[in-house]
Amino acid sequence: MDNFRFIFGIILYTGMVTLTPKQKKVLDFVKEYSAKKEFAPSHEEIKRHFRLRSVATVHEHLETLERKGYVIREKNQPRSVEVSPFILQTSNVVRAATFIDVAPPRIVKKLPLNQIICGDSIEIMRSWPSSSIDIVVTSPPYDKIRDYKGFALNLSAAGQEIYRVLKNGGIAAMVIQDQTKEFGKSLTSFRTILDWCDRIGFKLFETVIYRKYGAEGAWWNKRFRVDHEYIPVFLKGGRPQYFNKEHLKIPSKHGGKTMTGGGTRLTNGVRIATRAITINPMKCRGTIWEYMTAGDGSRLKHQHPATFPNQLPYDFIQCFCPKEGIVLDPFVGSGTTTVAAKNLDRSYIGIDIAPEYCNIARKRMEIECNEKQQKMF
Repeated sequence: MDNFRFIFGIILYTGMVTLTPKQKKVLDFVKEYSAKKEFAPSHEEIKRHFRLRSVATVHEHLETLERKGYVIREKNQPRSVEVSPFILQTSNVVRAATFIDVAPPRIVKKLPLNQIICGDSIEIMRSWPSSSIDIVVTSPPYDKIRDYKGFALNLSAAGQEIYRVLKNGGIAAMVIQDQTKEFGKSLTSFRTILDWCDRIGFKLFETVIYRKYGAEGAWWNKRFRVDHEYIPVFLKGGRPQYFNKEHLKIPSKHGGKTMTGGGTRLTNGVRIATRAITINPMKCRGTIWEYMTAGDGSRLKHQHPATFPNQLPYDFIQCFCPKEGIVLDPFVGSGTTTVAAKNLDRSYIGIDIAPEYCNIARKRMEIECNEKQQKMF
């Protein structure tokens, strides 16, 4: 947005911004209407209030206010306009033709390696040099499904900073699902993938399905039991800087056997003549990764409301991160990613905005990152 930066849902001014008198009036109307009725005005109601000729004019005003950072809108959703948190919280009333200056963030020369940092991950990443991280493995707060101590997250702004700090060829693996509300999915995962690829510049290297096995005794009589989560694997640049999937291979069912009649169809549709094929003893795991969650991790780990399997970050780090690489989890939660990184002898950084979760992660680092644990992996 023009002269603005989003920082965890808060807008920081990084230059001089103006509102025309008409834009100021529209902003004030949206703010007052929302405060009085506890929901946003429709485009038609704004049109009637200002006696405008068409809804298209309303759209133009709101688009300008959004670009300048005064409002936030959700596309294709009715009554979705809301005044940005900064405007609501600031003690200074925003006036037309008001100029506000804020100095750009100071870029540190060295990353705070091998630390669990408590703070706003987006703001913290803004102070880091570009192209400095090898891999991100994380599961961000989404759809308010769990208790995140009152904090929310702008996934789009997070993606922008993650892209900037990743090295060319770096990977971001994100564990995510969608909330089901009134028998419909939120589609947060799909919207995030499109936003990170189309707007920010990532490639979608692959989408892995994390097969997690729902509770056996669950009585799901209104919809299907959810046995999976998505792990979109985002790539910055042309190709991964490092890739080694040997540890991910699984035994072939018919490994060592010679099979006859094996014919292969090429991408262009041409079929290769049948021939004898000797099956390799091991094969690629593919894109469905199974993890047992029952009994996974300590009681300390599960003091956090939303965890993923201990083995998951090991698999991604070994596949995409070189030995001298740096692993980042900007929403570190219980510390599963940083525990894996340290036990794999990679440098790491973990960030979380909730002090309670930072303490859990630090305690796990002390308990689970020891000589015995390192020998297990």
